[in-house]
Amino acid sequence: MDFSKKIINWYKKNHRKLPWRETKNPYYILVSEFMLQQTRVSQTIKYYFNFIKEFSSLEKLAQAEEKDVLKKWEGLGYYSRAKYLHSFAKKLKNNKNSFPKKYQELIKYKGIGLYTGAAIASICFHEVIPAIDGNACRVFSRYFGIYNDITSTTTKNMFRVIVSKIIDIKQPGIFNQAIMDLGSILCTPKNPKCLFCPVKDSCFSIKNETVDKLPVKKIKKFIKHRFFYYLFICDRNHNICINKRSTKDIWKGLYDFPLIESKKNLSIHEIKDKIWEKFRVVVSSTLIYKIKHKLTHQILSIQFLNCEVLQDFKKNILFDNFFFIPHSKIGEYPFPRPIILFLKHEKMI
Repeated sequence: MDFSKKIINWYKKNHRKLPWRETKNPYYILVSEFMLQQTRVSQTIKYYFNFIKEFSSLEKLAQAEEKDVLKKWEGLGYYSRAKYLHSFAKKLKNNKNSFPKKYQELIKYKGIGLYTGAAIASICFHEVIPAIDGNACRVFSRYFGIYNDITSTTTKNMFRVIVSKIIDIKQPGIFNQAIMDLGSILCTPKNPKCLFCPVKDSCFSIKNETVDKLPVKKIKKFIKHRFFYYLFICDRNHNICINKRSTKDIWKGLYDFPLIESKKNLSIHEIKDKIWEKFRVVVSSTLIYKIKHKLTHQILSIQFLNCEVLQDFKKNILFDNFFFIPHSKIGEYPFPRPIILFLKHEKMI
């Protein structure tokens, strides 16, 4: 029995039961693929159900406002994924196009990379094309004994060529999902369960005892440290001052509070000086909440300051980008996770 048949037979008995596998609707599967980028399966399921309940079709997603799309994505992180998904829906609607069925058509859209395009094309439209993600790279580097760096585009292209020769041409979507599950269930990064592997008899790494040496993954990590000081400001009617993030930075499109950013930790006196320098307002500030937030290449040290403004800053031109919302409306806006945690701490949501 060849590789693909063994893999598929194993998958049919042992596959993970996931909600997006119970449909052939390409839009639903696309939503799941976008969510699964950088996010664990266990985290994704609840968000998947909530998202497709709110935006049950591409048409409904296309008609939605960005704020509402981001609100449903709130907490999942990597918000550019939600924006790309929304953009995809709007482009199809505006151009009156149906859902693209070919890999080469799918990857023309921002956010649909080579892996996602191949996954959709094979699972939904039976195109014979390998879907190479991190799990696949790990499985194939161990199985074939490939020592090339799996983070390299050249290595991934090499895997595509190799796997295109062994992929099951009748069930390409099942084959790709079988490799995904093999990597998730058995061929894991640590403590792989090699004894249960359906292709253990022909695996290079098992024969040569190199399972723990593969795959080769060269990670270049440049961690940037940033210090955020958020000003929590209410007016006399308990309306809250917020801002829509619009610069090319983290959390673009989400909402936050007036912000002072620094490259180093500041004292309360230094913060007040910075507030005056940036906003030209005098505040009486007290620290009410702090949190460390880790992103892929950044660590944010965040403090929230309860600010009693000692002059009418609404007339101040430097606050033009900010606006006030009623306390009762705060749950309608999408915020980054640290602000959600702050609002929960203050029992505001």
